[in-house]
Amino acid sequence: MKNTELKSNMIILAVLLVLYITYQFITHQQFYHQLKADSITTWGEITARLVEQNPNNEAEIMKVLTSHSADASMYQEKGREIFRQYGIYEDLESELFPVLNNHIAGHNQSILWGLLILGFMLFGTSYWQYKMIFRNIRQLTSAAKRIIEGDYSVVINENKEGDLAKLAISFRSMKDMIRKSMQDLLEEKKFLGQMLQDISHQLKTPLSTISIYNEMMLNENLPRQQQVQLLENNDVQISRMNVLIQNLLKVAKIDARAISFDKERANLVETIEEVVDRLASMIREHHIMIDWDAPKEVVVAHDKMWMQEAVLNLLKNAIEHSKPGGNIIIRVNDTPIYTELVIQDFGEGIEAQELLHIFDRFYKASGSKKHDSAGIGLALTKAIIESHQAMIKVESEKNAYTKFTVTFIKF
Repeated sequence: MKNTELKSNMIILAVLLVLYITYQFITHQQFYHQLKADSITTWGEITARLVEQNPNNEAEIMKVLTSHSADASMYQEKGREIFRQYGIYEDLESELFPVLNNHIAGHNQSILWGLLILGFMLFGTSYWQYKMIFRNIRQLTSAAKRIIEGDYSVVINENKEGDLAKLAISFRSMKDMIRKSMQDLLEEKKFLGQMLQDISHQLKTPLSTISIYNEMMLNENLPRQQQVQLLENNDVQISRMNVLIQNLLKVAKIDARAISFDKERANLVETIEEVVDRLASMIREHHIMIDWDAPKEVVVAHDKMWMQEAVLNLLKNAIEHSKPGGNIIIRVNDTPIYTELVIQDFGEGIEAQELLHIFDRFYKASGSKKHDSAGIGLALTKAIIESHQAMIKVESEKNAYTKFTVTFIKF
């Protein structure tokens, strides 16, 4: 029986029942013993009187008392007839038989006391058990109120087995889940606040620029050519804000686990080649040479669309920070344990002390020539890659090279 509370209750009831049966057995034995003793005393007195009056009838009297008389039925009927003459019948009340009545009264009193004691023990046991159960329930109720009030230091100890123990374990699990949910909500609230602060900071500059350009265009004496130029500048700032907002939304969704990556085993080489084709015009514009060497097929579990987003950011970053006519190396190395993607440029490089912050949101290297960068691309790239259970690292030397390595573990 798995229900410990019910099991203990049944054991206690069984013990009480055994005790009551034992008590009744002893009481009945005492009743029979006393009845036998009094019967011997009474019939002994009668026998002594009869033998004293007629000593020759002693043997016959003993036969009657021991039920060994051959004509017992005849004398039994005669005896009943004699009793009737004195008003003694079989259906008379027991009060008219003092000796027997005392025995019956005493026996009934013993049974009554036994029932009273049994009832008292049953009541006391039930009261004790229910008191323990309701005490535990009150503890759980009090603990629930404290958790609602935000106190998660509540400890519910229930070392016994049974339904109450299972309830306590479920309660502790619920408490841990609520605490984790509240912590996640606080972290999300903190993250949202930081995100709004970052967005506000990043949008402040382009909005201020647009505002200034609009004020300048309100000047009626401004030549048409300058108005067109200001409108074009506004368009650039709006495009910049659009890209920034889109990337921020992507990062926020990944951080909030609101995106379900559709990972499939696909050719990583084809994924990279499509990115190179998309940036072909930008590569030609900067006169960049792409040193692209990889096997025809390297199968890796990844979400093609999102992985292209990450690779595009890495390759675009390499192009923008390379010198005109420079060279960019793209390698895919496949081993039984891992697959490695390397994108390396030989441009302006990054200072050693800035490498630790290169993936931070809105971080821009102090010596970066890309002044219109929002510093969100590499943060998005890192979020996408880590969501694929992969790793990304960067190596760089100022005015020499920058090397990004993405590693996909196969186990």
